[in-house]
Amino acid sequence: MNFSSKKLTINAISAVIQVVFTALLYFFLYKYLLATIGIEQLGVWSLILSFSSIANLANLGMTSGLVKFVAEYLLEDDKSKLGKLIFTSILSMSVLFLVLSLIILAGAQFFLGYIIDEKFLSVALEILPYSLASLCVNAIGGVFTSVLEGHQKNYIRNFIYIISGAVMFGGTLLLTPRYNLKGVAISQLLQSVFIFVTAWAFIIKINPDNRLIYWRWSSKSFKELFNYGYKFQLVSISQLLYEPATKLLLSKYGGLALLGHYEMATKAVNQFRALLTNANQVVVPVVAEKAKIGGESFLKNFYIKMNRILLLFNLPLSTILIITTPFISILWLGNLNDNFMFSMLVLSIATFINIMCGPAYFSSMGEGKLNILVIVHIGMAVLNILLGVLLGSFGGGYGTIIAWAIALSLGSLVVTFNYNKTIGLNLFEVFQKQELKLFIVSIIIIFTNFLVYQINKNENQLMAIIVCVFSLFLYLPIVFKNENIRQIISSIKK
Repeated sequence: MNFSSKKLTINAISAVIQVVFTALLYFFLYKYLLATIGIEQLGVWSLILSFSSIANLANLGMTSGLVKFVAEYLLEDDKSKLGKLIFTSILSMSVLFLVLSLIILAGAQFFLGYIIDEKFLSVALEILPYSLASLCVNAIGGVFTSVLEGHQKNYIRNFIYIISGAVMFGGTLLLTPRYNLKGVAISQLLQSVFIFVTAWAFIIKINPDNRLIYWRWSSKSFKELFNYGYKFQLVSISQLLYEPATKLLLSKYGGLALLGHYEMATKAVNQFRALLTNANQVVVPVVAEKAKIGGESFLKNFYIKMNRILLLFNLPLSTILIITTPFISILWLGNLNDNFMFSMLVLSIATFINIMCGPAYFSSMGEGKLNILVIVHIGMAVLNILLGVLLGSFGGGYGTIIAWAIALSLGSLVVTFNYNKTIGLNLFEVFQKQELKLFIVSIIIIFTNFLVYQINKNENQLMAIIVCVFSLFLYLPIVFKNENIRQIISSIKK
């Protein structure tokens, strides 16, 4: 397989389309759920998703390794290796996920009784099995979608995710009126099954070497996946200590209502984050190939280009997300909700920093330099819990949200500076004056917008919308006049 900028562009654009579609879907889905089941049950749903995600411990980091190894195996002339890799991954994760899910189910009532209101406990226990079943099916479906990524067929994977989102949304509309929150859980399971079946069909279609006749258990493949993936397993364990832990702490210090608003803000910001990180993630198999055959000069120049392009998208979009937060609150929740807007603001700032570490993070993945990623994730997990308890005790739920943002930002900066050091770069070599000027303008626009909003926050909702629109009218012309952005837009049109 050879590097193709056209293929990379198609994969990146399809990732953007998929994220935009998913963002719109979540907007209408959560607006519908807010009206039908209420913010507290939405908080229960968020908590169960976090609790059941403990089953991801069974992943062993295998799906992350699959992308890398599939890309490398395609350079070799051995048809049986891909089949062995696929079957070994499926069998390993199926057994591990099943065992761990049963353990979680056995201890769920005891554990949930300590962190959730008694009146919602029965609802939580009812939807937990569906959530765990969905995760198990997703684990196997994740093998197939990772194989698609390894073949650099991300656009197929993105198409599958788009259709699966429509399946879940349709299922929710049909089942929620009758089954309430259980209907949402069933719809999520249907979505997982759809991804599993369609991704399986596509990996066979794009490459006959992926057919069942080549599927065999391979101790060698398991060892390769484990040696690469166990470090990602440490990352997964760490993630359990800062994503679900944040929500557990929020439930304790802020209550289910704040948790529900935080969940909605998280969905909004995560879809924005995915807009850029998913587009950036397509470089992993490219970096893996170049690292294997020796392309240090290419990788260095490629890294610089990724950073510059990413900043020119990330900075304007993050700025727009922040200044339109009051408008999003009115449109989505029907009012200016302080919990939602605070969560959005803090998450947006931390996510901007996190997105900018994407080139360093994914380049490290492609080159197999995982030690720093493991250390950073463990550090983030520990720091998040310590700060979460400390700031939560003094500042309630808001303190917990700030703790998460600090941990995420610091970890992202460490990854970026470490990778820059390993390839002999500093920030002034990566970014130019054009990017610095745009950054300063963005800070001024955000600060001015914040001051105007604070002065008028006690006015009616119309004033919030006026401030938002006025800020956009000031900012967008400045963005589009940036020479680098104009060149990127011209390239995309071509």
